[in-house]
Amino acid sequence: MHKKVYVGIFMFLLILAFPLSIKAVGNLYVDPSTTLTSVGDIVSVNITISDVSDLAGWEFKLYYLSSELNGTSIVEGPFLKQGGSTYFDIINFTDNYNSTHGLAWATCVLLGEYPGVTGSGVLAAISFKAKQSGTSPLHLVDTLLVDSQPEPQPIPHTVLNGIVFILSHNVAITNVTSSKTVVGQELTVKIDVNVVNQGNFTETFNITAYANTTLIDTLLNITLTSGNSTTITFTWNTTDVAKGNYTIKAYSNPVARETDLEDNTFVNGVILITIPGDVDGDIDVDLYDVVKICSAYGSEKGDPGYEANYDVNGDNKIDLYDAAIVCTNYGKTL
Repeated sequence: MHKKVYVGIFMFLLILAFPLSIKAVGNLYVDPSTTLTSVGDIVSVNITISDVSDLAGWEFKLYYLSSELNGTSIVEGPFLKQGGSTYFDIINFTDNYNSTHGLAWATCVLLGEYPGVTGSGVLAAISFKAKQSGTSPLHLVDTLLVDSQPEPQPIPHTVLNGIVFILSHNVAITNVTSSKTVVGQELTVKIDVNVVNQGNFTETFNITAYANTTLIDTLLNITLTSGNSTTITFTWNTTDVAKGNYTIKAYSNPVARETDLEDNTFVNGVILITIPGDVDGDIDVDLYDVVKICSAYGSEKGDPGYEANYDVNGDNKIDLYDAAIVCTNYGKTL
């Protein structure tokens, strides 16, 4: 029994005196593993090694979605340079590796008979420009780490990929509608502008409405949270506005870092400014206008018989006041 105890103690002391030579397993990874950025921004990630022993050379390929990211640069990191001079080479860096992916392929080795580097640090840094909102994995493949032996041996290692989430700033006007298409000069018409925050951030912006090139009004400091919509109503007073047809347009000023500007403008509909009481828009006030007023007389907005163009004064009902305007201007023509 005592012999077995002595043998066990002896073996333990031998292990302490002559530890086994076991090479540590390194970890090769994209750092940070998750990146949030915005459309149009430059985003950089590091290809990082941790817990490696005697590293004398490395190589990796990294694939990314070229629809989301545009590769801009690869530079060598400081880790391997700790061991001496290095040879760094970008083998291939293209957004057009295939129809869907770009490729960043780089390699680096120590020059001369230096011992390899041990520890943790950055092997390379890669920069991209975010092209559009979406998600792009950063996928490391064909990774190789080698030591500094006379005949270099591969170093075992684990690989961890990354991902880039590209957020956007995007305010879009989705529709423009007017309460009437025929308006008597010096009267008012309401114009509704539907706007949606299609981006990922709360935005504050201005909306401007135009009739042809004539400014109707600008509404300032509209705030809209991500994913939500609202309707902005303009009231156009046509006093001193020349008679004729006007195309209605709404415009949202671009918010900070907004890149999709095509949907900031929406053109829709024509409003005729004419003689008050010319409800049919034929450029005179006659019996046809009287008949139309009579056909809808007594109706209110929402009723089946209500017709907005016949609501001459725009008070949401067709009544004696509308008929009086027609009668006052009866017989007039442009």
